Amino acid sequence: MCGLLVGGTILLAVAIIWLWVERWHLILPGTWPALKWLGFRRTLTGGLHGIWYGRHITSYLRFLRRMANTFGPHGRYASWLQNTYHGKVLTTDCAKAIVSIEEKIPRQDLGTRVIPYFRARDIVLNALPDIVISQCGCKQLNHKKGISCKRSDPPYMTCMLIGKPLTDFHLDHNPGTTKRVSTGEALKLLESFHEAGLVHNAWFKDCIRDQFYVICNCCSCCCLGFDMQKIGIQQLTSSGYVAAVNSDTCQGCGTATNCCPFDAIRIVDGKSFVIWEKCMGCGICVSRCPNDARSLVLDERKGQPLDVRKLTAQ
Repeated sequence: MCGLLVGGTILLAVAIIWLWVERWHLILPGTWPALKWLGFRRTLTGGLHGIWYGRHITSYLRFLRRMANTFGPHGRYASWLQNTYHGKVLTTDCAKAIVSIEEKIPRQDLGTRVIPYFRARDIVLNALPDIVISQCGCKQLNHKKGISCKRSDPPYMTCMLIGKPLTDFHLDHNPGTTKRVSTGEALKLLESFHEAGLVHNAWFKDCIRDQFYVICNCCSCCCLGFDMQKIGIQQLTSSGYVAAVNSDTCQGCGTATNCCPFDAIRIVDGKSFVIWEKCMGCGICVSRCPNDARSLVLDERKGQPLDVRKLTAQ
């Protein structure tokens, strides 16, 4: 009798959790396609935490932050996080190329020169990708603590999910904080995010079939990837570019120093100086320089850019 009671309690708890995930529906239209896309094995081994991530991202990110602060940059947790959940910094041109792609990109491993992690580094895009803009969980998490983002305003709609069935899943499960946008709207948003000083990051995650799924437009004051970098967990990797300074035209005004999200710029002997190790090649300082004294240059030591135009040409 006791066993039946315990079993019944567990089943009731599971049923309540399921209904909560499905916003008190038996199953939402976007859920079944997403589960089929994941597959039975992935759903059991990683998809369930992916559903948690998709349904309530703020609590998920809060958990990751606490784990990072508890265990720090060393040990298995840091290694697991870097290899299963990481971002690639994108220039605005590369970000725009992703959202406006018109050729199918079959699933392919980007390799260690683009994404230097052994997992979650695949990209797959269909022609005319479906795009959904959604609320940034990191910014919203800080907002709940009374901390306002320095680069964007509420409701912090700065994350772009790319491609079905994930877009439909998020629209169904987060109707108040997601909106489908056209390619033209996405391109304008990317430009406005860059002008605001946000960094475009392509994120890859293990429970999303080990592949790219979203462009987040991140800030150093709120976002998880930046927080991880600060404590020594290398969750972000360079765009493949580095900022270069023309000393003849640089006036040492400090504009780039103040706008760099990676704290990679100093004034040395009256000129702007780039700390190579810190520069991630986002290009924000280039567009902000009032004297046109800066440019982005390819640097093989930083890896290769994630440029889908080159992938379609192969």
